[in-house]
Amino acid sequence: MSNMELKVTTGNMEITANFDDFENWIEERTHEYDGVVFTEDQKVAAKKSVADLRKTKKSVDDSLKTTKKLWMEPYEKFADKVKTLSAKLDLPIDYILRQVEEFESKRIAEREADIQRIFDENIGDMVGFLPLYKIKSDKWTNASTSLKALTKEMTEVITNVRAGKLAIDASSSEAKEEALRIFAATLNLPEALRHINKYEAQKAEILKREEARLQAEQERRIQAEIERAKAEERRKIAEEERIRKEAEEAARAEVKEEITTINEAAAAPLTMPESIKAVYTVVGTDAELQELEMAMNSLGLYFERKDI
Repeated sequence: MSNMELKVTTGNMEITANFDDFENWIEERTHEYDGVVFTEDQKVAAKKSVADLRKTKKSVDDSLKTTKKLWMEPYEKFADKVKTLSAKLDLPIDYILRQVEEFESKRIAEREADIQRIFDENIGDMVGFLPLYKIKSDKWTNASTSLKALTKEMTEVITNVRAGKLAIDASSSEAKEEALRIFAATLNLPEALRHINKYEAQKAEILKREEARLQAEQERRIQAEIERAKAEERRKIAEEERIRKEAEEAARAEVKEEITTINEAAAAPLTMPESIKAVYTVVGTDAELQELEMAMNSLGLYFERKDI
């Protein structure tokens, strides 16, 4: 099919006017008012001069509008005819384009089938983790992308994702499942691994604080036990001291009671008619004197010791 070109003839394409004469007239009128001072009596004449100049100015502005309208009339007729021709050309263009689009739709559908087939052949055990839409590229449906290039790119993506999943699965961290969800959603392995590292760092910090808390609690319990043991020891000492004092007091009371009883028993014979009071001077050691006193006590004799 040969091409056809629309040949347009525009003529001289020039609009002329007496611009020079009109400009000279304006300069003459302008010079007429150089240095003119209107008085109150000349007010009417001044207003008339303004009205005349405005009328002239309006005729100039109207000439632009009139000329534009006259100039545009042939253009508008020309434009209508050009638009009519252009609209007629749209008919065969649209007809051909519909067929081209059908060819392209068919080609894209075939390429989509190829993409799905290549994916199914390579996805393997990753089918539940990595859906096709996650890795599909718009350029894979372009006619300029070969099946070989498409297959290479897709298999590389699947291989990398599989390796990333295995790396996360190998972790013993409790954050592994969440990291897998992040990786499945973003296919960003560094981001998923950062989640594990962040979790482990936080966990280590929590464990460290917990260990410090437990250690402090243990130290408080030990200190409390020490204080309790000290208090118990002080209580026992106080109790033993109390018992000792009570025993001493009881012993002193018992001795006092025995002395009182002995004295009372010893004093009793003095009231008898046959009792005789005698004074002896005895010299001996303290032990000997104690034995003597015991002997006299055993005989029931009343005595009174005065050391000299």
